Amino acid sequence: MRIIAPISSLTVLAATVALADPYGPPYAVTDMAPFCATCHASTSPAQLLDLPAEAAAAETTEGKHFGRIRTDPVYRDLSPADRERLIAAIKWVDEQASVTIQVPSQARRSSRIEVTVVTRGGAGPVVGVSLVDSAIRYQARPISASGFKVVGPALVVGSNGKPQAQWAERRLRGSDMGLNTVMITGIEGDQVTQRVDETRTTWVLRTPPEPGAYSVAAAFYYGTEKGRPLGTVVHNGRAEPRGGPGGASGRIMFSDVVKINVK
Repeated sequence: MRIIAPISSLTVLAATVALADPYGPPYAVTDMAPFCATCHASTSPAQLLDLPAEAAAAETTEGKHFGRIRTDPVYRDLSPADRERLIAAIKWVDEQASVTIQVPSQARRSSRIEVTVVTRGGAGPVVGVSLVDSAIRYQARPISASGFKVVGPALVVGSNGKPQAQWAERRLRGSDMGLNTVMITGIEGDQVTQRVDETRTTWVLRTPPEPGAYSVAAAFYYGTEKGRPLGTVVHNGRAEPRGGPGGASGRIMFSDVVKINVK
């Protein structure tokens, strides 16, 4: 029992992280990597170069999300024409989404640097960002795996231009606040009003003690269906994507991979 119980708990926690919940992970407040978000669809085949062709096709927006909208009974309340309208609205959300990363090109060993990630888009109300070492979805690791140390909580500026501390404040008192991942609230995306929200997150990192060329990228997690009424249903008093938390309406997008030369 002493072994089985923790494993069972981790299984439940992993399942909650994997769901494409538009409100973010309900319990996990820790380092994350893109492999956790198994219900999200990939925005680019380049994320999936390590997978067999059939498996890669099943992870794309077309294979994982749009095909389901056209055939899955969970969308049965929508006519075929409405399903295509929903897909068109979701494609607009995807077209507006972007993520960029700013890092110094070189730094001294064991020195402090700033890394800033800017996101645009997402249907909201929450988006997420992780600092990772690769843009390969199922192989990317938290940035700490390559020797960087996240120093303190990230500075998050939401779509209203104001700092956000909600994510860091969910950590237990006394815990290390240096996380590679943040969840950012207050996001809205609307095709009708052409609203596209922007966020900015800055991390302070301590560089690795060993010299070398290190790769850094940002993974951007965002939702799509709730950008239009056709894609929204109300469950237990709150708006959720019509496809449900496991319905692949979430997305994973990567920034460019940049190199930091540590000397």
